[in-house]
Amino acid sequence: MERELVDAYRESINAALGLLNEENLAEVHRLAELPDAVRGYEGVKLATVERYRADKARILRELQESADPEPTGAGQGR
Repeated sequence: MERELVDAYRESINAALGLLNEENLAEVHRLAELPDAVRGYEGVKLATVERYRADKARILRELQESADPEPTGAGQGR
């Protein structure tokens, strides 16, 4: 599990760096700090890993949504 977490962390940081700008720097920083919360043994660690994965997915989704341009409706027929 730990190796998978390291690989997934690297992938998420690389994805976030591709979306990095002045407006989302704080969110990328929060993403980078998420692994600090993964602690404990057995059930406790498994719970923190699940929370980490959920938080990571949420932050990455927010970063992606903030990077995507808003639909303007241009080119749509009436």
